[in-house]
Amino acid sequence: MTTAVREAPHHRSLYCVKQFGCKRPECRSRNSAYSRRRYRQVGYGTWQPLTDAEPVRQHIAALRAAGNSIPRIQKLARVSAATIARIIYDGVNPRADRIRRDVAQRILNVPVQAAPTTPHTRIDGTGTRRRIQALVWMGWTFTMLGPHLGIHPRQLTDLARADRVTAATARKVADGYRTIQTWQPGNHGVPRASQTMARNIAAHECWHGPLDWDDIDDPNCKPDDGNRSEAKASTKPKVYADPQRVARLTAAGKSAAEIAQQLGCHQRTVVRARGRATQAVAA
Repeated sequence: MTTAVREAPHHRSLYCVKQFGCKRPECRSRNSAYSRRRYRQVGYGTWQPLTDAEPVRQHIAALRAAGNSIPRIQKLARVSAATIARIIYDGVNPRADRIRRDVAQRILNVPVQAAPTTPHTRIDGTGTRRRIQALVWMGWTFTMLGPHLGIHPRQLTDLARADRVTAATARKVADGYRTIQTWQPGNHGVPRASQTMARNIAAHECWHGPLDWDDIDDPNCKPDDGNRSEAKASTKPKVYADPQRVARLTAAGKSAAEIAQQLGCHQRTVVRARGRATQAVAA
């Protein structure tokens, strides 16, 4: 009967010697050097193999905020995924309060800088979200926007409210937006009723048009509501047309247009008032 010899997964640390009894000269030498250093420091009373994990945890959080993924941090620091998980996650097993000094130093040596952007990197979705909302504000429906942007309409409804998007999607929306914002929806096949529906959605959601943003990609930029406020302020108040008065003016031979001008209301308001007056007489 023979006994299978297990091979160590790597030879970068003391793991291969302690767990697999590795006989490589360089591994045995590294283990001997560690044992001698530990023996001396224990004798001097300076042996402190563990250190506080909180600074390392904060450093990992800063790296992730800069866009670095856990696998990337793991690769740069040359530590295992289990080590990272033990530091940052608090689940079935409590988070580590203390970790080895060499592990802490390797993680702290990773500089806090933005990760290189790839097409699949998830970035802030502010610019993408505002661009789609601005096009809907102009009267574009998701169904008509989809073919021009190269994105399925169902996905556009999600992107109009997304906080994070991929870099490829953000670039695709930005490229299409530069052209589409100069088009009139009616000239590119969007029916008038669909334009009205899109604008009503934008008004209900408090979305803004292209000219309301000084910097459409800046999350701290606030929309310019000046034009919208002025438009509301200049809107004429609704005028009630008294059916009896409209009936008297009609009997006097005045047309609906003349009555509307005299009362300061729309001609349709006069027509409705005439109808109410007729119904009152019939009753």
